[in-house]
Amino acid sequence: MRALVIFLLLLFPVTVWANIDPLDSIQKTKKENTSNLKLSTRLHSMGQFSYGGRIVSDNPTLDFNFTYDRKTWGLQVFKAMDLHNEPTQINFMLAVINKNFHLGRKLTITPSAGFILEQCHSMADKGSDVTLILTTGYKISKSFTIEHSTLFGNLVMEQEYKDWVNRFRILYSKNHIDMGLMAWHNNKVFDSAEYMTFGSSLFYSRVRLSPALMMNAGVTGLLMPYSNDIEDYPKKNGIIVTVGLVLD
Repeated sequence: MRALVIFLLLLFPVTVWANIDPLDSIQKTKKENTSNLKLSTRLHSMGQFSYGGRIVSDNPTLDFNFTYDRKTWGLQVFKAMDLHNEPTQINFMLAVINKNFHLGRKLTITPSAGFILEQCHSMADKGSDVTLILTTGYKISKSFTIEHSTLFGNLVMEQEYKDWVNRFRILYSKNHIDMGLMAWHNNKVFDSAEYMTFGSSLFYSRVRLSPALMMNAGVTGLLMPYSNDIEDYPKKNGIIVTVGLVLD
């Protein structure tokens, strides 16, 4: 209940903004729709970093995702927090700039560069560093996409903790239904730690609440069958329930 109240209080300004008459701004931008600005916020029953795959908090969590996209480049700022105010690994911020390279109509390669700030105790805890993400997406059809993402962490300041995680996804999206099959592999190229996680998700998405506000809700199941470092990467399985709003 406490988590739900915090979620609703934080969303109140977003909801008010979304219901303001957007006529003036639409008239100004209809001629050239060259950019897209989006803000989303989600409440989860447990904490999981999408690029890492692991469950890193057993508590309810909240995250905000701000994206600014143009035809060839974009900006993303992502902030997640543990609602029990515990120093779990879900307390972090990600900020990256990306560039899209379209190879034909179906294949897109997107490198992203920026930083991850660990925020368990302060604005930038030990472990905060530069990160690089490389995503390759192939659109099989209007509904199906195959995607591979590689995340390289701790590239500059704390290279002794340098890491490499691969994420594979098969995504289906049509009307209000979003489905996904996922797999993550943290390899031993830079360190001795290794784990694998598998997951699936089912969401009912893009429910229009107002001209500028949409609602999403769904579940994600995660299974972590292997980890060679139980202390740093404990094996955790679970089902995460998510409710979110998107302002676009």
